[in-house]
Amino acid sequence: MSVYHHIFQIMNQPMLLMSQNEIEVRIEDANQAFLRLCGYTLKELQSKKSSYLLHKYKINISRQVMRSEVIIYTKSKRKISVRIDLQPLPRSIDNKLLYAFIIFEDLSPYNWIEQQAERNKVLISGIIDRHHHVRFLRDRLAPFQIEPNQQMQDETLLQFIAETDHGKILKIIQEAHLQKKERSLTIKTSKLSGIEFELSVSFTPIIDGFGDVLEFAFVIWDLRPIDDCIEASMKLRIWMAKRDITVGYLSSSTGISIQTISKLRNGKILKPQRLTAELIASELQVDVHEIWSEIRK
Repeated sequence: MSVYHHIFQIMNQPMLLMSQNEIEVRIEDANQAFLRLCGYTLKELQSKKSSYLLHKYKINISRQVMRSEVIIYTKSKRKISVRIDLQPLPRSIDNKLLYAFIIFEDLSPYNWIEQQAERNKVLISGIIDRHHHVRFLRDRLAPFQIEPNQQMQDETLLQFIAETDHGKILKIIQEAHLQKKERSLTIKTSKLSGIEFELSVSFTPIIDGFGDVLEFAFVIWDLRPIDDCIEASMKLRIWMAKRDITVGYLSSSTGISIQTISKLRNGKILKPQRLTAELIASELQVDVHEIWSEIRK
């Protein structure tokens, strides 16, 4: 096996190597990630006609293409939404064939997260692989316990869960895996930020082309501090996330400057003036003392 082929096969991103001449388009190679995504063998893919490939994958090897969303079908006829990134390869003078790499990104977990957000307020969302490593994280509290949208291949979900609840969450994930159905539960976090929270979370398995679980998407609907002695800045960020209110919107609706609200959110202002506190609390539909234990007159 060549170095190229070895690297191509171990890539986690689903990829095809395709060629095109004046007559036909064909698949030259597919990595294991793509075969798992679609459920076909390489031989089965290579047997497909040019017309099928052009119709299903919207391929034009002569130019770079990036589409936000394209539907492909697995061998079991299940539809998968993918993003396609087509990268033409340099053309050889003595070769009439055009070659290109087509990189696929499964949008299923992101679409599921968006669907949940349409149902209710999602505070934190993400994707974990089958080994519970966090592959993607979006934190609307910015930040809650960890930085949002960072790559976290060396971090596992269990690091952020209280040890007493490890068995509970592993059981739910296993049930979701075996039954291939969404599951929900309430668990406690660890004290990575010195604060322990109780949170409501839902998991769903993302199924590959062979009907097996590829990874899991999750959303956190709600979180409540277990310890009341937490900073007002954290409480403010939590309530703004729960009400789906941005700094800009809160500033516009209350007349309080963005700079002041930002200072309240990051703890640079510990005791706001009474009017400021009352305006913010009213917009968030909570009592002033739900956020600040002390305010200035």
